[in-house]
Amino acid sequence: MSFSNEEMQRYSRQIALREIGIDGQRKLKEARVCIAGMGGLGCVSASQLAAMGVGYIRLVDQDVADLTNLHRQLLYDTPSLGYPKVEVAEKRLKLLNPNVKLDPVPLTINSGTAEQVVKDVDMVIDGLDHFTPRYALNEACVKLRVPYIFGGAIQAYGNVSTIIPGKTACLECMLGRVSDEGLPTCETVGVFPQVPTIVASIQAREALSLMLGKDPSLANKLLFCNLNSMEFEVFPVVKVPSCSTCGQPIAQVTEAPRAAELCGKNSFMVSSKGKVSLDMAEAADLLSRKFRVKVRANMGITFDYSDTISISLMKTGNMLVKGIAEKEGALKVYDEIMKLLVSRVCD
Repeated sequence: MSFSNEEMQRYSRQIALREIGIDGQRKLKEARVCIAGMGGLGCVSASQLAAMGVGYIRLVDQDVADLTNLHRQLLYDTPSLGYPKVEVAEKRLKLLNPNVKLDPVPLTINSGTAEQVVKDVDMVIDGLDHFTPRYALNEACVKLRVPYIFGGAIQAYGNVSTIIPGKTACLECMLGRVSDEGLPTCETVGVFPQVPTIVASIQAREALSLMLGKDPSLANKLLFCNLNSMEFEVFPVVKVPSCSTCGQPIAQVTEAPRAAELCGKNSFMVSSKGKVSLDMAEAADLLSRKFRVKVRANMGITFDYSDTISISLMKTGNMLVKGIAEKEGALKVYDEIMKLLVSRVCD
């Protein structure tokens, strides 16, 4: 695989590194990476890997850009509010490096979709903010033997670990089965924008080691950082023989819930029952006859369902419903909208 003169100049400062060189740069160009979640972590890791010339980057996220994201999610700006994050991220990253193949996927990650997210990539970088989708990814990565670089950031604290199926402890070995219920979130306790930047940078460095065929520094280790005290500690972790994910054959996974409550108050992400691919232009035309459409994008539409309820509908059939307090209400709205659309606007 050869490089153009433009690429040689673009990557010259990293080709000069003894650890990379021209052979390493070629490995980066051949690499296929999935970034699961395009929030504070995913924006940073995606920007760094795209700038470094990673050949293929799959961008997965279910959400649209929100005003509360902008202090830490640096791929988005005020004009992009209401647009699907993966669509905005693809455009921004393409401007950063047009040589990289970007694959935006507006999808909810759960036990029903995780293998689709992981399939045909060399590694997965965690940019998620809940444990339920993380465990689904962990199981898919173990099953498909794809390395998974875990990362978390909240308040002034961060964690990173690199999971290599068959060789290291998996996420469940490290943390057990953590429930999202009752855990603090960025909405309730906040997050310093510097924390996801540091965590994602470490994740990207671990990914680089894997791409270059070298042992990552955080295999069978969990890094903990505290920016209040500027302390970084690394703890050993061990594989648990009785782990239900990697210690024995994975049990049949339970069906993923259709509606998941998000960090934002009165917000739910509702997933389709099956595979959906909407014609977004026709969907926007149909919805505009009944609702006030605020954003028309290639992969999503944001519109006002009522004075208090806002909806962002993705091409894949995912629907973010804001302004409803109960899951049943979100499902009712979803079914109403999809009944209006699916029979007429599926590709």
